[in-house]
Amino acid sequence: MIRLQPMTEEQFQAYLERAVVRRAERSVSRGLWRESAALEAGREAIAEWLPQGLHTPHHYFVHLVDERTGKRVGEAAYSVTEKGGKVQFWIDWLCVDPEQRRKGYATEALQLLGEKAAEAGADRVGLDVFADNPVAQALYARLGFVPLATAMVKLLDPPSNR
Repeated sequence: MIRLQPMTEEQFQAYLERAVVRRAERSVSRGLWRESAALEAGREAIAEWLPQGLHTPHHYFVHLVDERTGKRVGEAAYSVTEKGGKVQFWIDWLCVDPEQRRKGYATEALQLLGEKAAEAGADRVGLDVFADNPVAQALYARLGFVPLATAMVKLLDPPSNR
């Protein structure tokens, strides 16, 4: 079993640094940003998402902690808002540490987050998963998540080839 343990300010700051790097690397690998501008773009994106940092309303940041060992095994971020007369529960980030994967922690975390969503009055849990992450897609599908939309892009010739 795991528990969701709220992050302290210090832990949140470390999470933010990882989030900036992660967003930059993934945006470069997906062709969205240039490497030379990626870290700054990552900082700007995170600042827009969380203008008040850890204290941004409706956003929650937790560690996944193994209750048997007390060891941190991952982290998650989620938001709870109301829109259109319904409670919206969105998982913004879920990550099990690489050395802790394939032990059921992600499944347990998603179940706990689903319970939090129900307690908050939501009738569903939402999340995004990129097309280049089939492992996560398979996990989410196994747990009952279904696609709601698909974002698509068309690659154009680079400007130097036009």
